[in-house]
Parts: sequence; C-alpha cells; structure tokens
Amino acid sequence: MRLEIRHLELVVAIAEAGSLRKAAARLHLTQPAVTTQLKRIEQFLGGPLFVRSAEGVLPTHTGTELVRDAQKVLHGFDALQRAARLNARHEAGAPVRVGGIPAQHFSLLVNALTTMLPRRDVTSRTIRETAALSALLRSGELDVAVMRAFPGFPLIPPDGVEHRLLLREPFFIGVAEDHELAERGEVALAELAEERWVMPDPDDSGMNEFFARTCTSAGFDQRITHLTNEAHVAFALTAEGRAICLLYPIGTDRTGIATVSLTGTPLYRQLVLAWRTDSPIASLVDEMCAKIEAGYLALVEDSRFYRKWWHDGGSAFALP
Repeated sequence: MRLEIRHLELVVAIAEAGSLRKAAARLHLTQPAVTTQLKRIEQFLGGPLFVRSAEGVLPTHTGTELVRDAQKVLHGFDALQRAARLNARHEAGAPVRVGGIPAQHFSLLVNALTTMLPRRDVTSRTIRETAALSALLRSGELDVAVMRAFPGFPLIPPDGVEHRLLLREPFFIGVAEDHELAERGEVALAELAEERWVMPDPDDSGMNEFFARTCTSAGFDQRITHLTNEAHVAFALTAEGRAICLLYPIGTDRTGIATVSLTGTPLYRQLVLAWRTDSPIASLVDEMCAKIEAGYLALVEDSRFYRKWWHDGGSAFALP
C-alpha cells in the first residue's frame, strides 16, 4: 500500500467533520467503508490517527500533524489541476476572458488585449458586483477584470489574483442647465447640502456608503429621492430639475445638464486591474496598463470639461 490523494482526502474529511458518519456522508461513502479505509491507513503508518470520544473523533498528535500536511498537499494538488486546465485551455486557443464594471477602462482593456493578442479571441462581460467578479477570477472563469474600490471599502483579491491601481477617477456633479450652480464650474460639497440626489441602487462596492459618509463629513446628510441604475433616467430627472446626479468624467450624451466639479475632489473611485497570476496574460500586465493609460488620456483630451480639470492639477490626483 502507499498513500494516495484519496487517503489524504479521507483523513482530512474525518478531521473536519469530527465524526466518521459525517465524513462518510461528505465523501459519499458508507460509514463501514470509511472505517475500513481509516484502519488500513493507520496500519500502514504504524499508529492511530484518531481517538473516539462522546462527541465523535479527535485527532491524535500524529493525526493532527498528518491532517495539517495533507491539507497543504491537497491545496497544492488543486492548484496544480487548475493550472494544468488553464494551460491546456490556452494552448487549445481558448479565448482570453475579460470581466469588469461598465467603465471606460473596461473597453480600453478589451481593445488593448485585442491588439496585443491578434491571434487570440477575447470575450468580455460587464458585471457590477464586486463579489461576483472576485468569484469568477478565483474560479478561473475570468482571466482579468477591471474592478472598482472606494475609500473605506478596499478590494481583497482571492488567492491567485493580483491587482494594480489604474486610476483615481473623480465624480463630477450634474445639475440642470438653469440651476443656480450651473455656471460655477466648481463648488464645495457642502454647498449641495439642500439638494436632492438621484443615485444608483446600493451594491457591494460600498459606493453609496462612501458618498453618505463623505457628505456627513461635509456637514450634511445626503438626501436621496431617486434610485436608478439607468443613466438616461438619472439624466432626465436631473435635466428636469428634480435632482442632482453624479457624473463620471467621460460618458454618454448629457443634454440639458451642466457639469460642476467638487473642490478638493472628495468623491472619487479607484479603478483597479485584477488578474489571475496563472493566466498567460499575467506577463503582459505592464503593457496592458500602458495601453489602457494611453487610451484613457486620449479620451481626456476629447472631453472639454475633464480636460480642463485634468490639466489644472487633476492629473496629479488621478494618476497612481
């Protein structure tokens, strides 16, 4: 006999379940089969791994050491399998899979990869939820993603995933063209204390909480009267003077809306590139980031309001 992966899985399952019966259920085996297999393992190793108690089974000192080492081996074996599957998929010409929030950096990433890997298909999907993006990166369903983070709500990447800050992107404020602040160009956040806001629905990014905390720090409670994830709805409400809205610095048509910036840029988001370290694109991160930055800077120059903000000192805040 020799120890095999299935033996390590059995020992770990017993230790984690705390009983032979529960371990058998987890492994889809009968309890007698688990008992027999455990005895064979113990005979091979020359001593007991578990002792019975009123609550189930407890590992001996030898059992504790074996379980600890077995867990490391099993984790390593899982990583080996994932890496082998990914390598096989990429060698077979599988597409590079991109995910991310619907931001300019998302499309710039897709464009960069399409240019850098002309013989490889690139597929993409936009996802708002941070947890969903993290889970897809962890499972290998995505190779790379553009994510967002807010102060006080940091990104915690899963094992096997690295990330890099791309940009601190400011939020501007949209007001109706006949609003008293429309001609100001820049206002202090505190000047919005009496305004009604239209905001996106809260999600797991922490954006709404960050906005609320920042407004509280400025001396007022943010008054949200409308919630929508549809930009055209938010813009229509704003143009009609029913609320003010947040504006990304680069975006779609905003007819009837004037843009104002906030003194000191208190409201912003961090745009982050996250990628699997075992993906073939991991070696291309520096080049990807350079292409994304170049593409973004071109968009800045095409936006009159953002271009002025950027060249008036905003770039020092925005660029990492």
